[in-house]
Amino acid sequence: MRFSTTAFAYLTSALLSVLAPQTAQAGITAFSGSTCDGSAGLNVPCDGSCHKFDDRHSFRVDSGTGDHCVTVFEDPGCPEDGQGAFLPHQTGQCQNVNTGTNVRSFTCAKDTVCLLGV
Repeated sequence: MRFSTTAFAYLTSALLSVLAPQTAQAGITAFSGSTCDGSAGLNVPCDGSCHKFDDRHSFRVDSGTGDHCVTVFEDPGCPEDGQGAFLPHQTGQCQNVNTGTNVRSFTCAKDTVCLLGV
């Protein structure tokens, strides 16, 4: 069996991409229970995008992905001028969301300063 240079390069590239360490992309999962129990929502990306939090009472950022900030809002749509609570240093532990008001939306970002819009 003969391999062309192109086929060899392709196979080598494919092998290296499988063996190379991959950067972990953090995700966040919200739960209906207060201690990351009850029904779990989807694991959504921790990339600064806004997500619903209705009927959820706790969350967990994927462990092993570094330090993240979660900001929760009492209004839907993560309004920049709305009432929000910063929850910095989320690194995989379960976080109960008891802010004294109903939480309707949240953002999660790889950020240790908890800046909105970054």
